[in-house]
Amino acid sequence: MAEVTYEQNLDIAYGTLWDIRRKNPPLATYAYSNYQFYNTFFRGNVKCVGKALEGHITLSSEGNATHSGFWAQDDLIKDNINQRYRLGWAKATGGMMWNLIEQDINSSPARIYDVWKQQYDSCVKDLVEEVLDAMINGRNSATDTNRPYGVCQWVGLGTHTSTGGFTGYYGTYNDGSTPGAAFDKGGLDATTYTDWASYYADHDDNIDDSLLTILDTATRKLNFQGPVIPEKLRVEKVNYAMYTNDNVIKKLNAYFAKSDDNMGYRPDAHYGTPAFNRIPMVYTPPFDTANVSVYGTDPILGLNHNFIYPVILKKWDFRITKQPANLRHTVMELYMDLVYQIWCNSSPKYAGFLASYSTATPS
Repeated sequence: MAEVTYEQNLDIAYGTLWDIRRKNPPLATYAYSNYQFYNTFFRGNVKCVGKALEGHITLSSEGNATHSGFWAQDDLIKDNINQRYRLGWAKATGGMMWNLIEQDINSSPARIYDVWKQQYDSCVKDLVEEVLDAMINGRNSATDTNRPYGVCQWVGLGTHTSTGGFTGYYGTYNDGSTPGAAFDKGGLDATTYTDWASYYADHDDNIDDSLLTILDTATRKLNFQGPVIPEKLRVEKVNYAMYTNDNVIKKLNAYFAKSDDNMGYRPDAHYGTPAFNRIPMVYTPPFDTANVSVYGTDPILGLNHNFIYPVILKKWDFRITKQPANLRHTVMELYMDLVYQIWCNSSPKYAGFLASYSTATPS
């Protein structure tokens, strides 16, 4: 029997990894079991093709409706101006490799399968965590076109000390400054077209009843309506969610417990995942670290997933590809790529709100 060539070894590995992928889809393997953020956000992804993502929106309209007499002359002032916004694709890449000699040392079929599965799981873990960071924190500078727009760059910081309002005029880069350098979201100036601004509130580090008032106003202003009937709903049916960190959840749970008139604490009622207006507050580990550039400290990010979601380029949804050449002839390499963007299909005004503690206003 002829020896198996390097190319054939690569084909065997490629086929085996696709079998592993079929049994353990990338997100379900690691993300869904570890990060609730993906459960309510990334499952709403849309797949499409095209050189870039493009949207059109009317941000200036006046005099298009009036009351008039039955025989009055028409006098329509038309000022509906469509604005275009456009985003390119971002690509996240992970990889896996193993040595052909080590593969022969562990030559039983079961052992080889396990080695490849470990490589696959490690690759997915690294890629998912890289994507999670990019989805939240977004681009680092005006020249950073490799990373996507972050969710907190669509729905970001607004007026410092504001207790709530549509003052999120800009996105801010994740550049380490306070706040980050500002940019026009989607290339549109929200100080000119104020309907393009997102909702922001500064809770001033007060995780108490004043925060509940801020959330009450924000959810009402954005028409967030949680399930009316307290029942278990499939994740796909929940369009609204709030994302926050351990500190906010911990303090709110303690506050709810102390505010209860019943004698003693009720762990089932007051600990675990708090909710506001029946909308759960999803624990999001990256928010445990303050980011003064992008979202501030102790953020609560409320999102309407009808308007903001990931878009994935068809055929590049955690796609595995072969590496055709390698300078290390006994090492096999395969790569995994996700080509995607975080897209807001309408004004950020409708996409959600951010409440956090910040010390400056983006300008």
